[in-house]
Amino acid sequence: MRLYRILLVGCTLLLSLLLQGQQQRDSVLNRVISVNANNLPVTVILDKITSGYGIFFSYDALLIDNEQRISLLMENKTVEEVLKELFKSDQYRFLGKENHIIISDREEGTISHPRDSLKSRPVFVISGKITDRSNGDPMSFVSISLLNRPVGTISNADGNFLFKIQEENKYDTVVISTVGYARVQKPAVSFLKEEVISLQPVSIKIREIKVKAVPVMDILSGFRENVRKNYSGNNQLLTGFYRETLKQDEEYINVSEAVLEILKAPYDALSRSDKVHLLKARRSPEVRPFHWVNFKLQGGPRTIIMLDVVKTMETFLDPGYEAYYHYSVQQVIWYKNHPVYVIRFRPVKGVNIPCFEGEMYIEKESYALLYARFALDDAGLEMTGQSFIIRKPSGLKVKPQFVSYQIDFSEYEGKWHLHTAHASIAFKVRSRNDRVNSVFHSVSDLLITNLDQTDMKRFPVKDLFSVNDIFAEFTQDYDETFWENYNIIKPDDDLQLAVRRFVTRPAEKEK
Repeated sequence: MRLYRILLVGCTLLLSLLLQGQQQRDSVLNRVISVNANNLPVTVILDKITSGYGIFFSYDALLIDNEQRISLLMENKTVEEVLKELFKSDQYRFLGKENHIIISDREEGTISHPRDSLKSRPVFVISGKITDRSNGDPMSFVSISLLNRPVGTISNADGNFLFKIQEENKYDTVVISTVGYARVQKPAVSFLKEEVISLQPVSIKIREIKVKAVPVMDILSGFRENVRKNYSGNNQLLTGFYRETLKQDEEYINVSEAVLEILKAPYDALSRSDKVHLLKARRSPEVRPFHWVNFKLQGGPRTIIMLDVVKTMETFLDPGYEAYYHYSVQQVIWYKNHPVYVIRFRPVKGVNIPCFEGEMYIEKESYALLYARFALDDAGLEMTGQSFIIRKPSGLKVKPQFVSYQIDFSEYEGKWHLHTAHASIAFKVRSRNDRVNSVFHSVSDLLITNLDQTDMKRFPVKDLFSVNDIFAEFTQDYDETFWENYNIIKPDDDLQLAVRRFVTRPAEKEK
């Protein structure tokens, strides 16, 4: 069922009790094993290690000469020592991830695409704050982009933004827009340093359209019939920024971020999944140990792209699940300069599977889905229950508090493409015996900052990020100049303060 693919996004957790000061497990490459093989192919020896020690291997079959037979006797050696002896060449590189090892060609080149040199090219930087003209409040998730170009960013929780464009585009028009407000358009070069941009609220109803004359099922049918027309039928290479934050009660535990590439398969190729490749990643130092419970989010950027409900055809869009939902057209509004139907949906009473409630915006003329927000209702949370949790110690009670998602699309050259995705999940964790009583709240955000058409069919295996990976374990430490010329979501004030505390705390410990 497609529903459970969505539930993985930000919800698959690893929970385990920690002792104070406990260290993370050693890399899988440092695990000690013994191997006794007599005249066996390399792949058979690797299979023996997998069956004996639960260590799994990924590799390109063309890298390994399976005709060659090897004898190997090694007692109480590290996995890395065994692999070096097994392959006996500096040609190979071994990368350990949890209980998984990727074997790749050390000389394999990096992926070449039109943006390889962008990070070293000069950029023109725009920064500022976006507020509501009627009350002066900061506005979050406002889109800032170049007119008719797939380049952009969004404002943070405080309304602040940082937008980097190529120097040759500084005379192009910047568009600032969000639903319910008049768009602002002005040349990039005319922006003042840290300029405050006030957006004017506008009436968003289109009064002359009689919404009641349009059956909601006809709109949904129009959406399904026009997916190929509205969304790309070619491979796309997206550049994006991903941020994953975790709080235990009201205190940040971890902040992890990455610039990544997404190799997006055509929307009409439902059997081909989208792939993720990390370009740069960093995390806050985990200088404050978890309070009794170690909470880890699995999948990270690989699973949040599964929020593309057009690609996955989630249950509230799938005709096979129409009977599980009640739909209603609420109004017609302007969104991203297009008239859209606002369609509410909720599970019907007595439904026996977990379903979502929320709303979606479907363009009036083309029937393209431009935006959706959806969440599990109380019944859905009750039904899913412990299915969110991969592993937890006995006696620990874990209850989901809420699970909500948002996704929106932007238009470029007549097609709609993924623009932002947001996942917010909270769990109550309790154990009387172990004095645990905390709420863990995880927020994941994906922002697509650039788009190219591409002939690529896949990323090298060594570069892939899988649904089983834990993003926070693959990132590097924080520094101020880390992002170079890549666009990101500017961290809000609370997040910046938390990161400063993360960074300064080790020095405080030494005093």
